[in-house]
Amino acid sequence: MRPPLSSDHPGRGRRVLFVTPQLPYPPFWGFNVRVYQLIRRLSENHRVSLLSFAGDEDDDLAGSLAAIAPWCEAIHTVPRARRSLRRTRARQLLSLASNASYLGGRLRSGPMQEAIDRVLATERFDVVQVESSLMAGYRFPADVTVILDEHNLEYELLERSSRAERSLPRRVYSWLEYVKFRREEQLLWQRAAGCVLTSEREADVVRALASAPPVAVVPNGVDIDHFRPDFQSGRPDSNSIVFTGLMTYRPNADGAAYFIRHVLPRIRRVRPEVTFTAVGWGGLPEALLSPRVRATGRVDDVRPFLARAGAVVVPLRMGSGTRLKVLEALAMGRPVVSTSLGCEGLHAHHGEHLLVADEPDSFAEAVLAILADVERGRELGARGRALVEASYGWDSVARRLEAFHAERVGDHGREPALAELA
Repeated sequence: MRPPLSSDHPGRGRRVLFVTPQLPYPPFWGFNVRVYQLIRRLSENHRVSLLSFAGDEDDDLAGSLAAIAPWCEAIHTVPRARRSLRRTRARQLLSLASNASYLGGRLRSGPMQEAIDRVLATERFDVVQVESSLMAGYRFPADVTVILDEHNLEYELLERSSRAERSLPRRVYSWLEYVKFRREEQLLWQRAAGCVLTSEREADVVRALASAPPVAVVPNGVDIDHFRPDFQSGRPDSNSIVFTGLMTYRPNADGAAYFIRHVLPRIRRVRPEVTFTAVGWGGLPEALLSPRVRATGRVDDVRPFLARAGAVVVPLRMGSGTRLKVLEALAMGRPVVSTSLGCEGLHAHHGEHLLVADEPDSFAEAVLAILADVERGRELGARGRALVEASYGWDSVARRLEAFHAERVGDHGREPALAELA
């Protein structure tokens, strides 16, 4: 028998358990930023706990746990299975002969299932929020209100990757994974008591299912006090182009390589002195680097790079969800040039808040226009800042999630419309 809901702190709202694939600290990339900020904000009114994979290989594990602790009643960790690249490739090859995707089983873990069973048997939560469909394949008690927070539509990311990859084996593999994981991800939506999406476009995709669960749009956000136009770190450099993001994440690495190979040469025909800086954990292949093309690797603060940028570029060709990098640049009042996919799902409009271009020639022309017209860039940046203040501050984002939790509590569990995943 499950324990009754605790009444020890009746003024502290609901009890919420976040189940995550990694500790949401340090918040240096989009996934971690979102989870960390939602936990922080919800903890102001509710009693939040965390269950996450973690391991000795985590950078400063003790420091990460200490940083998260002020916002959590309890933190439960499960050792992450360490797999070599060779073993990962072997599992991917084996998955080609299976009806099940590699992606769907990548984070399956006996110790994690045991931890879920143990925590939910000994503690009672009003809401269990599962971060991403990659963690949603675990078994949860039928009387638990499980909310699935979809940072991306993962199958959509795979389908877009299959179209954008240069390598034929990568394209074929991504397409096969897309076909299999599309079915699996849609089943996971139907098993949840509710789904959270980052944009109306993605919410409509889920709503279109015959047995769609209740959905809510809880967009990505930005700390508008931390990212400010008046951040003091030198004057903008009209020859500096900046791209931010986790470079170990395939869409970011592809976007940076695409820009360097296909867009930057067109810009340099007009402005040979421009520099391009990729800011974020992971770096870039040496073959792409030069004296005027550099990768910083991990940095503790992206704001100095954004503050000095004459233009911030988001040349993404694959991905899903919405991009925090766009919101951070707009919050700092910087002029942004993005592909349609890069700013997808945000209420940012071409010519009003940023410039949008999808082909190498038009992208280069948009960047050159921004670098040549400082006043135009300043106007775009000011309107971009106003947009994020009005719609994308983390406090208002968290209130949307809070309201959806309140709506879903009481509808404990949904019978799966289709068979359980294998």
